[in-house]
Amino acid sequence: MPGASALSSFRQQRLLADLAKQGIVLDWISGQYLHFVWAKKALDAQQTQVLEALLSYGEPFKAFTQAAVPTQLNHQAITIPRFGTVSPWASKATEIARQCGLEVLRIERGIQFTWRSAKSLTPVEQQLIFSVIHDRMTEEVVIKSSQVEALYQSLTDT
Repeated sequence: MPGASALSSFRQQRLLADLAKQGIVLDWISGQYLHFVWAKKALDAQQTQVLEALLSYGEPFKAFTQAAVPTQLNHQAITIPRFGTVSPWASKATEIARQCGLEVLRIERGIQFTWRSAKSLTPVEQQLIFSVIHDRMTEEVVIKSSQVEALYQSLTDT
């Protein structure tokens, strides 16, 4: 489930400045919270409405207009908690959801970063961007949302 903006204007500018110091100039960078919900069965319409209300917080995300922007110059990655861990945010969010009557096993949160560069980025430059957008001690970077499913591989029914 998509969520609010994960980057304030200040944090966006700081990320761009940190990358520029390393020789990587981006036109812009944005971040949006993504919520990953794991349940034994699909939530019904009422449960989904409750979950959406719980996950509505912060500044609404405003996507950059992609008109006339070549897609090959737009890049994205998702930061998530390290595989095999449960973030403190997930522990609290899951507890709150259960208190609201939702039968969820876990709710986890990540950030989808999207950026645009005026030129193609090398694999080394991409790795430098990854190092700036996540904390390697507590987070992983994945490219596709399908890779997030690995968060739940070791999850046992409770």
